[in-house]
Amino acid sequence: MQLQFIGATIDVTGSMTLLKNSQGQILIDSGLYQGVDEVVKRNRLPLPFKMMDIDAIIITHAHLDHSGFIPRLVNLGFRGVIYCTRPTMKLARIIMADSANIFDKNKNGLMHGFYLPKDVTTASSLFKTKNYHESFDVLGMTVEFFPAGHILGAASVIIKGEKTIVFSGDLGRSNDPLIGAPENCPTSDIVVMESTYGGRIRKGVLEDELKGFLLKIKKESKVGIIASFAVARAQMLITMIHKFYSENPDEKIRLVIDSPMMVNANNVYKEFAELTKLPDELKAALSEVEIIEHVRQWESISKKEGPLIVITSSGMVSGGRIFRYLQNWQDDSHACLFLPGYQGEGTIGRLLSSGERIFTNDEGEQINWHGEVLTSEAFSSHADQSELLSWLQNVDPLTQIILNHGELDSKLEFQKKLMSLGFKNVELAKSEN
Repeated sequence: MQLQFIGATIDVTGSMTLLKNSQGQILIDSGLYQGVDEVVKRNRLPLPFKMMDIDAIIITHAHLDHSGFIPRLVNLGFRGVIYCTRPTMKLARIIMADSANIFDKNKNGLMHGFYLPKDVTTASSLFKTKNYHESFDVLGMTVEFFPAGHILGAASVIIKGEKTIVFSGDLGRSNDPLIGAPENCPTSDIVVMESTYGGRIRKGVLEDELKGFLLKIKKESKVGIIASFAVARAQMLITMIHKFYSENPDEKIRLVIDSPMMVNANNVYKEFAELTKLPDELKAALSEVEIIEHVRQWESISKKEGPLIVITSSGMVSGGRIFRYLQNWQDDSHACLFLPGYQGEGTIGRLLSSGERIFTNDEGEQINWHGEVLTSEAFSSHADQSELLSWLQNVDPLTQIILNHGELDSKLEFQKKLMSLGFKNVELAKSEN
């Protein structure tokens, strides 16, 4: 068995790992690079394998940086099996279709024509779903998904062949309000592990920070714009806000969401609500939230003053409908942008959280934001350093650990921490690209 790291070696996007054995080759995850142009251009690099040699793809979860490259592989000729959990399949189809639509509309973009809606349709026909802890065979190896927390349907993967290898995928929090905690890493020879928050202990209490934001918007009669990932983060926020207003009806103000992908993801979350920790609250919240669906509704809301809360995408302010809200209220010093969660290097969200206020949207128009910007790490669905360490509690110190899916500083800090705790064989994933 041989591993070759293709993506997620320089930052937290583009997850893709090639696993070879004597019978063939498979990919674990197939994600897009996201962020600044120099990172996005990496999607166009030649692939270090022939498409006809890839027998299967195993997807840990649906986020774009783990599933968004699949239609490109299909465009280039891939016709193998794509394995994942059932919720991951449904969410990945939504995310891939949205991505294809964005590429098609952005005629001058770096990714225009990268793949087409028909490639998404073909990719969707190749999925084969498995339950957690349901063993299946791939190239003579035994494969099994087990819960990773993080988002609905997310999984870590254990592959048993000549060696036993665990791929963490993205690991969730131990106390996520909506998704259960990840199962600890089982005994293995090699662990390939994400390290997004490998150098940090999360600060802040999620419920307290959300309550502070909601009360602030109501008390000061502000327009509050929440930048949210359409999948997972949005459903958590909607449920938590609904719960807070149910318990504090006097504080309730108008809440709307504006994102077609968010609405589609809501439907998947409702379908699989029983897999979450708050099935009844989740279904009620997603059924009752107000949706902006038509231009007339947007035009009406664009003239409103506070108190008002809008949840829209994208979570790192890297595209989507959030730009029309920032553009509309950019001169309102009373407006408030809330960035709950991780902001990737090179994204507008990272610039805003670092104090920058002038930026260019995805159509090349300049926006000068005069309002307030609030940030919080408490809402990230990634495990922090202490939770990552807890996930490894059953792992032998002699096990080979390979860190990927993290910015360099984070990986180096986590490597240093692991070695200080007695782990003898910790290295950083390296790509030949």
